[in-house]
Amino acid sequence: KALNKDKQGKTEQALQIYSQILRKEPDFYSALVNRAVLYDKLGDTKNAEADYKRAYDIYPRSTELLNNMGSFYLKQDKNGLAIYYLTKALALQEDYFSALVNRAAAYQKIGNYSAAYKDLKYALELEPDNYVALLNHAIYQYETGHYANAAQEFTDLIYRNRQDPKNYYRRAMAERKLGQYANALEDCSVAMSLQKDYIAAIFCRAEMLYAKGEYEAALADLNNLKSINNKYVAAYDFAGDILSLDDPENAAQNYKVDAQLDPKNTKKYKSKISALKTNKGRKYIATRRFNSIDRGI
Repeated sequence: KALNKDKQGKTEQALQIYSQILRKEPDFYSALVNRAVLYDKLGDTKNAEADYKRAYDIYPRSTELLNNMGSFYLKQDKNGLAIYYLTKALALQEDYFSALVNRAAAYQKIGNYSAAYKDLKYALELEPDNYVALLNHAIYQYETGHYANAAQEFTDLIYRNRQDPKNYYRRAMAERKLGQYANALEDCSVAMSLQKDYIAAIFCRAEMLYAKGEYEAALADLNNLKSINNKYVAAYDFAGDILSLDDPENAAQNYKVDAQLDPKNTKKYKSKISALKTNKGRKYIATRRFNSIDRGI
């Protein structure tokens, strides 16, 4: 009954049923694992972790449970714990595809790229056409500085699914690193057409427009971004930098908003406001912004 409720999208009702079962039988392994999954789905990580740990105490050699726990900790950015449980799963079943992909992702997050590559290589030997493994490999290529390879691999993924905005954005980021601003601009535009509130793609397109000297268009994108998320610090900072040469008063207003939204960096924004008072300071702000895009930072 609980499984059916979950399939119907009635997560809360499914959760209540598992809780009723566990009140009667606290060590019911399957109910613990399933309830942990539902807690995680609802964002209740504290109770999800508690159920996973109880299930682990009951059945510590379940490869599926170990992989679930590894995946759970991976989402929490607790990468050491993720690697610990995933390694246990792979010790019991070395060709466990999901555990290999998950552990590779955890290794990538901590910068252990050689270990990540080893896991991804093995995973792709097991399932050469698996979308998730291919995506992680493309991300690996990007994170290790192989931008041309990353762009090609993201292209291959786009051919598989042309409706996923994330891969257009990811390819744009690789193209940006390669200095292919026109291509990056086009990919960001496609990503935005597929998801109008895709903040990262909007910001990236604003940068590409700025790099091409289309300042008004870049500002239009940043204003659009602010209307979607009026607390996005980087949008105000970038807008201030664009306006610094021709409209220092408006630039200062953007930096003041930043100072309110990002108080730990107030000194940085006050410094920019001060720099706006001189021609040299305004040129410095604009030049630094342009150079940061040109270097692919």
